[in-house]
Amino acid sequence: MTSLKAKSVNFFFLPVNQLERKLVSILGSIGQVTIIYFYTLKFIFQGRIDLQEIFKQSYSIGVKSFFVVSITALFTGFAMSLQISRELVLFGADTSIGGVVSLALIREIGPITAGVMVAGRVGSSIAAELTTMMITEQIDALKIMKIDPVEYLVVPRYMAGILMMPILSIYAMAVGLIAGIIVAQVAANVAPATFLDSVQQTILDRDFEVHFLKSFINATIIIIFSCNIGLHTRGGAEDVGIATTRAVVWSMTGIFIANYIVTALTYVPR
Repeated sequence: MTSLKAKSVNFFFLPVNQLERKLVSILGSIGQVTIIYFYTLKFIFQGRIDLQEIFKQSYSIGVKSFFVVSITALFTGFAMSLQISRELVLFGADTSIGGVVSLALIREIGPITAGVMVAGRVGSSIAAELTTMMITEQIDALKIMKIDPVEYLVVPRYMAGILMMPILSIYAMAVGLIAGIIVAQVAANVAPATFLDSVQQTILDRDFEVHFLKSFINATIIIIFSCNIGLHTRGGAEDVGIATTRAVVWSMTGIFIANYIVTALTYVPR
């Protein structure tokens, strides 16, 4: 009877224990990310930067991401502009289509589209690469040679990320805007000149400031989270897949949470 009661109590508290372990794991991961980020900033401020490696990582992170960002931004712009155009035409506000579409692209869709695509393509690649290096003891070899893994591996990727992410975000915004112009003309018979005039009257300088702020934050989240997961994963081949999945999930979750926080803090009525 006592054993049965003990099992019942353990079964009752099992979800609580699992939640506790999950929270401890999340807090530990946040602590590791914070430490790596401050070490990265320290090396950057000290000027310990490998320009050749930064250019190499910029090509990998930025140039190779243009195609997937193009496709995603194009069809996102098509869908969003089609929906907005049809709704505003019903209310006789077809001349405002350009302003609404461009505002959504600059403040939300552009940074998120680029961030999600880079998280899926680059974040997973970084996590897999660094995890493989950990498993094959290449990271340990760097430490034996007195080479700091953060300086050697994280700093170039972070610098490349914060350089290329704003470019990809602006590019996604531009592609989406072009798609919006096309759909507005076809679906709502709004001339490109009318569309662009609405854009000019709606968009303010602070909208671009928010855009670049979100791009910088997205790059930080993707690179630092992915590098942290890669540098703290040990095991075998199975753990490479687990680390890759964790990097994508953490990065995308962080992007959406940060996007909401920035939007809430920077919102100002027009």
